[in-house]
Amino acid sequence: MKIGLVISGGDVSGMNNFIFQINRMTDSEIVIFDGGISGLINNTAKEISRRDLVDLSISSVPLIASGRKEEKCRKSDYEKIIKNIRQKKIDCLVMGGGDGSFQFLKVLSEYGINCYGIGMTIDNDITGSSYSIGFSTACEQVISEVAKLRNTGRGLPGRVFMVELLGGYCGELTLQAALKSNADIALIPEAVWDIDELTAKIRTKIDQQNSVIILCSEGYTKEYTPGFQGAIDTMIGKIEHKIGIRIRKTIMGYGLRNGTPTGEEIIQGAILAEEVVRCINSGLTNKIIVINNNNKAIPVDLNNSDKRLVDKESNFYKLAKANNLI
Repeated sequence: MKIGLVISGGDVSGMNNFIFQINRMTDSEIVIFDGGISGLINNTAKEISRRDLVDLSISSVPLIASGRKEEKCRKSDYEKIIKNIRQKKIDCLVMGGGDGSFQFLKVLSEYGINCYGIGMTIDNDITGSSYSIGFSTACEQVISEVAKLRNTGRGLPGRVFMVELLGGYCGELTLQAALKSNADIALIPEAVWDIDELTAKIRTKIDQQNSVIILCSEGYTKEYTPGFQGAIDTMIGKIEHKIGIRIRKTIMGYGLRNGTPTGEEIIQGAILAEEVVRCINSGLTNKIIVINNNNKAIPVDLNNSDKRLVDKESNFYKLAKANNLI
């Protein structure tokens, strides 16, 4: 069997491991397409050896280049992709990405290509899925940054730090990273603070401890559009004069996508890969593989792909509420 693999959208840590797990569980020939959907169109295919897969399975150095295609695919684009896949004698195509990637796969599947979608986004915003590849490692990057800020706050007490994170319109990354790093406040689009309440909380916190650390989702402010960074500039402008303390800012941008994969990253990738392989072997095609709240991988129809926001009934949201993070 020959399996094609492509990553659409942003790169994430854990990509290598997922490809390795697919290869290990099937012993299939792996063909990767660099550059996302554009790579499928331009036929940037290359075979990859088990030796490379093993050596780089938990490395942060990517085996595959991802990519975005801003314009929607035309019929001629799909025709090129189908021709390239069939010339390579690829039996099925596995694509990592988000909602836009899965919409593409839905159309491609209608041309007779066997397709599987895997959530690979640090935003962790795939409907029906509690985890997407890249998320754990992104959280770990935030934990490391918060720890360094705590140290500098202890060395020079009285500082207020605000850290902007990626995440798009979904605040899941900011919410869980705040819980895992013991940050003081999380600014997420799903739970907007009253400015006066927020500033009162910051003043109270700074009286009690050496530093205050606020995590801010890039999509927290109304001016956000994909690719925009600087939500914390807006928030600092609203808060700083009220608390009378200079706010030190950090924008954690694309570095969140990379890093040595965490243990959770490796395990979740293996769980997803196992279900992809099961679907392939059983002839169950054209599915998105998600992980439910019981940490079980399940296949859902490509038609059901969508983005999600933070679930206000989730245990993470309730815990953040209980700890007055949101």
